[in-house]
Amino acid sequence: MGKIGKLIPLLLAAALLLTGCGGASASLTAVDGLDALGEVQVVSREEGSGTRSAFAELVGFDESEDESKPDATTDAALVVDNAEAVIAAVGEDPAAIGYISMGALDALDGETVLSVDGVAGTLANVKNGSYALSRPFVLAWSGTLSELEQDCLTYVLGKGQTIVSQSYVAVEDSTTFLSGKQSGTITIHGSTSAAPLLEELAAEYMTLNPNATVEVTASDSTTGLNDAMQGRCDFGMASRQLADYEAELLDCETIAVDGIAVIVNGENPLQSVTLDELKGLFTGTLSTWDSINAEREG
Repeated sequence: MGKIGKLIPLLLAAALLLTGCGGASASLTAVDGLDALGEVQVVSREEGSGTRSAFAELVGFDESEDESKPDATTDAALVVDNAEAVIAAVGEDPAAIGYISMGALDALDGETVLSVDGVAGTLANVKNGSYALSRPFVLAWSGTLSELEQDCLTYVLGKGQTIVSQSYVAVEDSTTFLSGKQSGTITIHGSTSAAPLLEELAAEYMTLNPNATVEVTASDSTTGLNDAMQGRCDFGMASRQLADYEAELLDCETIAVDGIAVIVNGENPLQSVTLDELKGLFTGTLSTWDSINAEREG
């Protein structure tokens, strides 16, 4: 069985914070100018996205009364299929709110990253466990790894952690790595959030083992894991923890920890939200921006 349990020491403090605070909003004050924004435009990731699944679970709207829906995201949401599209949609609409991998923060162009429950959405706060919205990046596989696949995985969990630590939280200490120089091709399918990291790791691994070719194809977490189950790739990459049925069929390793940043348009005066407010915004319970002030003043 996989070793996602390695993630627990890194996220224990965050889990305790999430359990203890529950998104209490009483301490926040009303924000001038929210009423001018009108109706909230939620920007969501697509079904199958690991970022969507993790965000919905962490915020608390991962269950839907409609069995045809993966979660309770409002039907009025604009649904897009990658972080760049989320950033573009939020950047074009003063009333928009979305969520992205912290690995994509460099692509922001004037958008605001909101604090959540009073904690800034930064990688440093993911690392110290104070930020509530964090999730693992996982590599998963079916069956026994070949010598080449094991060599690559050893690199990712060793020397490759230096690359991980540049934009994410490393899960292992970086170590020296001596490749066995096995030859062949490794295919990796899945998460668009994890794909940029895996592409960097693949590029360095191929310099250390020039006999290997590593091909990274982005789709979404669920597709990548399904591909690994069905033998269509060597590794599935996911930006969420595996579901119970996936963990029964696949072995896995957590290779990094990522934060999920909540972003709004630069014209939005809001700087901080609670988990309860995020739940209301993304489910449509808080459908206008001034409804946040009504909640805070109530």
